[in-house]
Amino acid sequence: MKKNCAAILFFFMALPCCKEQTNAVENKLDILTAGTWRLTAYKVYAMTGDYDAYSTSPECRKDDYYRFNKDGTEEINEGPSKCNGTDPQSQILRWKFLNNNYSRIEINGVEYVVDRLEDNEFRISTPYTDPYASQKSIVYNR
Repeated sequence: MKKNCAAILFFFMALPCCKEQTNAVENKLDILTAGTWRLTAYKVYAMTGDYDAYSTSPECRKDDYYRFNKDGTEEINEGPSKCNGTDPQSQILRWKFLNNNYSRIEINGVEYVVDRLEDNEFRISTPYTDPYASQKSIVYNR
């Protein structure tokens, strides 16, 4: 009987932990898909040297905004200024989280590590798998 009581007690004690973890995961999805994001930093770290790709981007790229939808689509909208007037106003890409704790994401077929996902900041980077490959760090803000 003591074993059964202990097992039941453990089950009910562990239940809130599972609920809390599920809520945290659902919150990450809600944070990513609530509203739009703007690219604010894009750095590339390579063996030949590091460079800030965002600072060299034209202004017409810096006003683009990104919307991640719960259906796995991402809209990239050209914003108020388009670099090429004949380009479509927006394009649709695919995205998905690659694990249950939302620490990896795939955007348009490219895998990233989710370094931070909070209400006003979404920070991703390419996974470090090859010391000779360039690494990217990308920051979005609201």
